[in-house]
Amino acid sequence: MIPYIIRGFLILYGLIALVTSVNSMTGPYDPAIAPMADNSHRFIAAMWGSMSLGFFYCAWNLNEIALFRFLMIALFIGGIVRAVALVHYSPTPIIWAVIALELIPPPILWYMHSQLVETPAA
Repeated sequence: MIPYIIRGFLILYGLIALVTSVNSMTGPYDPAIAPMADNSHRFIAAMWGSMSLGFFYCAWNLNEIALFRFLMIALFIGGIVRAVALVHYSPTPIIWAVIALELIPPPILWYMHSQLVETPAA
């Protein structure tokens, strides 16, 4: 059961990262935004695309410990940064949901994954 839960979340995170990446990379240029800001957003979109590959790889290779932990740490840190930024604006329900998705499952998945890889194969 645990491998299916972990795989499910990894695929969910991978799909979110992929959709975010494609939407941001292929979006039209907005002249109201400085070229450097647009360039930076597209670079970050490419990083999301790269992370989606990592999520998908880990979903099919659950014995990949270092990459899995890196991805969980990255998600958790992203959630902390988003939560800290809430002092600047009122969040919408979707922002609350994204922050919860970045702060709650990663430590639980880390624990479940640690239990899974430490269990000897029968």
